[in-house]
This record gives sequence, C-alpha cells and structure tokens, in this order.
Amino acid sequence: MKLIATLFLSYLMLLASTLCAAEQHMFGKYVFETDSAIPAWVKLAKDQKSKGKPEGQNTEYALLDTQVHAVPGDYQFYKAFSSYLHNSQAVSESSEIQITFNPEYQQLVIHTIDLVRGKEKFNVLRPEIVRLLQQEEDLRNGILNGAVTALVMVPNTRPGDRLDYSYTIKGRNPVYGDKIFGVNHLGWAVDVGFTRVRVLVQKQTKLQANVHGVKTKYKKKKKGDHIEHIWLVKKVARRVDEGGYPAWFNRYGFIEYSEFKNWTEVSNWAGGLYQSVDQSSTELDKLVKKLQDGSATDSEYAVNALDFVQQQVRYLGLEFGLNSHLPHTPAEVLKNRYGDCKDKSNLLVQLLQKNGIEAYSALVSYSYREGFSEYLPSPFAFDHAIVMANVSGKKVWLDPTRTNQSGKLNKRAFLKFGSSLIIGRDGEDPVEPLNPLSGQTDIVTVKESYKVKNIKKPVLLTVKSVYTGGQAEYIRSVFKSSSYSEMQDNYLNYYAKIYPAISAEGKISYNESEDENRITITEKYKIKDFFEKEDGLYKSSYYATAIGQFLTKPDVIRRESPATIGQPIVVSHEITVDYLNDVAMYIDSTPVIKTTEEIDYTSRSAFFSKHFEHRATLKIKKNWVPVESMERYLSLAKQIENDIDFSLTFSSEGKKSNNMPLKKLLKVLEK
Repeated sequence: MKLIATLFLSYLMLLASTLCAAEQHMFGKYVFETDSAIPAWVKLAKDQKSKGKPEGQNTEYALLDTQVHAVPGDYQFYKAFSSYLHNSQAVSESSEIQITFNPEYQQLVIHTIDLVRGKEKFNVLRPEIVRLLQQEEDLRNGILNGAVTALVMVPNTRPGDRLDYSYTIKGRNPVYGDKIFGVNHLGWAVDVGFTRVRVLVQKQTKLQANVHGVKTKYKKKKKGDHIEHIWLVKKVARRVDEGGYPAWFNRYGFIEYSEFKNWTEVSNWAGGLYQSVDQSSTELDKLVKKLQDGSATDSEYAVNALDFVQQQVRYLGLEFGLNSHLPHTPAEVLKNRYGDCKDKSNLLVQLLQKNGIEAYSALVSYSYREGFSEYLPSPFAFDHAIVMANVSGKKVWLDPTRTNQSGKLNKRAFLKFGSSLIIGRDGEDPVEPLNPLSGQTDIVTVKESYKVKNIKKPVLLTVKSVYTGGQAEYIRSVFKSSSYSEMQDNYLNYYAKIYPAISAEGKISYNESEDENRITITEKYKIKDFFEKEDGLYKSSYYATAIGQFLTKPDVIRRESPATIGQPIVVSHEITVDYLNDVAMYIDSTPVIKTTEEIDYTSRSAFFSKHFEHRATLKIKKNWVPVESMERYLSLAKQIENDIDFSLTFSSEGKKSNNMPLKKLLKVLEK
C-alpha cells in the first residue's frame, strides 16, 4: 500500500510539473492562474516545524505569512500557510481550501499546494482540483458584489501530514484610489507557531500602524525605492471563542495600517465619491413636490420622505466594483425601486436638501459602533450608511434601511451606533456622536393582573404589554412575519412554561399608535390548579418575565473578555393579585434599590387586605461589562433573579390569624 500511495503521489507530482510555468485556467466563465514562481517582491519564510500536537486541537498552524505589495497600479496580496493535520478531524476540516477574490478587478494566482509526509514533499496542485464558485455569501442580506470563491479540494491528505499552500491575489477595488490601508489578523482559534505581516510601500508613503492584542517584533527597512514594514510574532497562543462580545471588541490579535492621516481625509475620500454622482432627476423633483404637498411642516416632510425611502424602495445592494462604496444615482434608485444603505441614504439626503433641510450621509459601523474612532482612519472602519439631518432646529439620525419604523421623528428607535463620519460637511470635525432626541428611549412595560375568585377555581390572568422605540419595531416585525394563530400559540406556550394548566381566553389584542410608535398587546388566560396546598397553607408562584428576558448573562462565565448585556432599555414589570375575600399574608415591603455602572434596578412589594402588588424596573445604562466587574455583575443578576421569581403563601380565605406560622413570602435582595 505504501508503494501504491508513493506512485500515486509521484503521478500527481508529474502532472503538477506541467504547471511550473504560469498557466491560465477556465472554470465556467471565471479564470484563475497557476504559477509556481513566487513573485520577486515576496520574501519567503522559512519552513516551520511542529511544536507537537497542541492539547485539544486538531490542526496546528506552523506558519501564517501575509505580504502586501502596496504600490499604486501594482497592488498584490500574497498568503502562505503551513499546517499540521494531527488527526482525521483535522484532515476533514483542512482538506478544502477556500480563497475569495473579485474577478472584476482581481486575479487569483495559486503557487503551491504541497503535502509533506515524513521527509517527502509532494506537489499536488493541478487545475482539476480547483472549482470557482460565485457563492454571494451576503445574498441573504440583500447584497451582491460579484465575489468568487476558489474551492480547492486537496487530494490524498492523511493524519500526520503537513499541508503547505500559497497564492497571490493581484489588484484591488479601484474605488479606494491610491491610498494604502489594511487590517490583518495575528491570532486565531488555534495555536500558530510563526506569524508575519510584511507590507511593501513606496518610499514616499507615510504609513501609520497599530497592533492590537498581541506583542510583535517590528522591523522597517529600505528596499531600493520602497520601504518594507515587517511585524513578526512567534508562538501565538490560541484564543478560545468565549462569545457574547461587545460589538467593538475583537477577540483575536490584529494589526491595522493606514496612509490616511486623519478622519477628515477619509471623509474627503467618501465625499469625492458622493459628489461624483449625478443627483439630478425629473422623477426626484416630482417626488419632492408630492411630499411637499402632503406636509405642513419640515418635520412632517422629513417623516414622509423617510417613510417613502424605507417602505417604497426595497433593500438590494448591487455592490459591484466602484459601487461597493459609490452610490447609484437617485434616478437609478427611483427607477429600479431598490438600493443598499448608501443608495437609500443618498436618496433621502437629496429629498431633504431639495426641501431646504440640511442633511448629510453618514458612515457608521455595526462592527465597531462607537469605537471606530479609536482605530486608525480608513474606509475599513465602516459597514453601513445612515443620514444626519437638522430638522426644525433638532439634529436627528435616520436609517432609511429600517422597514418597521413608525411614528414621529422623536418616537422612532434611536440608532445606537455611538459615532458617525459625516460626508460632505465642510469646516467641521467629521466625527459626530449620535445623541438621542427627548423621547427616543426603548421602553417595555408589562402588567400582569391575576384575579382570584375562589382558590379552588381557575385564576384569570390578564397581561398588558406596551412597547416603544426599537422594541415596538421588533414586535411590529414579528407580527408582520407570523399569523395571528401562530402568535397566539407562541404567547400561550410562553406562559405554559410557568403554568402548565393554562388556556387562552379569546384572541390576542394588538393595538398600534403609529404617531407615538407604541404597540399595546393584551392577553387573557385561565389557569387551573393555580394554588399548591401544603400544611393548610396555599402557595402560588410568579415570575416577572419582562425583567428576566432583558437581564442577560454571558454563556461563558469564567472569561477573559468583556461581555455584552444587551442594549440600553427601560423595562418595568408589575404583578398584581386580587383576592375576592380577605387572606392572611405577611410580606417584606422594604424597597430594593440597586445601582451599578451598567444597570439600575428597583422593586417594591405591598399588600392591602385583598390586593398584592410587586413592581420592578430594570434600566440598562451600559451594554457591556468589563472582565474585572463580571463577578460583581453576575452576583447582582442572581439577586435580581431571586427578586423577580417569588411565591406568595397565605392561609385559607376568611381566616385571619397573627399567630399562624406562615412561610417567608417573598425573596428579597440583600441590602
């Protein structure tokens, strides 16, 4: 068998020998090249030996080498990998290589695919093992960019092999012009023996760089008319994915570099793109007139314009070539009735400006949120576009891609991006913080009312929930995407987890106040076997579900990284129980007040003869918890959980006694 395997690999090697020179290969309508000759500007890394199988890891990366020929007109990106496949799982995970490029402005050249087995090295690269697929990974999000994935199915890999491969991608998106910038990872979910990032630039290019999360050895050398920047790091320990990170946090070490001196230069770059777009359109002018006729004030006009772009222009991004960052013209967008975030934002800006409203497109980041300005200035910092406008003396932030909004400007959900980069505004700092208007707060208010007519009969439960801001948007989207019968079942099953013998009393009531962006949902239920009898006493259980829903804890508790705890919100949950007759009940009515940097929590219980009430309010002020505060936060969360999950115990109706041995009725927080 060893002889057969050796002969097979020798055959592959013979086939691959025909690929020594540069050759072009077609797969469908796409092209890739094979060329064993590494570009002359590349500085090859030495072979890295295995340090021994890392505990609990299938694949060990010996080498991750990234080199960039960052020269205008001849931009090239070289990658070399070397990994040890320690077991069959590693073989399954690593024997299919994926390389993504955009054939509109990039060319893929595969140099080597080698298997090292013992002292033997076999070149297994041949065109037949490569497939070019246009996967459009962002299609589900309504984005097409023309990217193609080269899927390389490496043959005859075995446990214990070392897999080496290298390739070059030539070219980059011309929308970036001549400015040099980039981001490269220096850490992964597995151990890496040796990592290098090498960037070759022209001598006159002034490059600034920052390294995050790992210590590197930096070298800067002159290479003729060029300067090379090299960052080296050995034995990069794996970073276990703890999950639940704040948006701005990057678990893995990385390096960023940029030729942009400041954010004003980035704004000017983007402004040049937007200014190049033909903003004139007969249909646009007609639309402006129609919106004006239906609006009495600038605020009404802004709402109507926003509603039009949100509701009448569907989200679809054709982000081919320059249009990855260059908006399509308003004429195109209105004709096609589709566009991505920059298309829709630019259209909205034009609608507002033609009515005399100051408005600008603004770049924001889902990834970095408010933290983007802490990184080096570059276009990589942004992945979304919105609109900033001055309407009736108030600065408002508008997102024309959100389709479930409603209400006046100050009632719509606040966009929680933290900061933005304003495009096209002269003479001012382009970095602008997003601040909410008065009233732009996400609020959830739930009131559960229990009616007890007789302890032996079913209890009637009425639940009234009110949602505003972003929560109203969310509820609106849920009801749009589901039938009433589905929602009825979902709501019923939610409470059935607490009260198994529950049944619905009529249909869910859904009421919406569009101007106020407020949704009210009313549910009615009947609960059998509500009380448990023990030692002559009657016990009933309650849980403030709204508080529990938004009181989040990370899945990984013992962690080395900060954890997200949701978005800023105010949640109130009131539980009332009304008895037909007097009952004997004792409770602790001491208010509970807890305040930390992240949250505020208050609750209070009261009982008056036939009426019990428990009111709790949770306010999330900060959406993440640092590592050093995690223990404190988790302790507080546990206390709150105890407070919202409680039982009431009372003697039989009509029997009052101060001497009756009653259990503690409420679990309360420690002061």
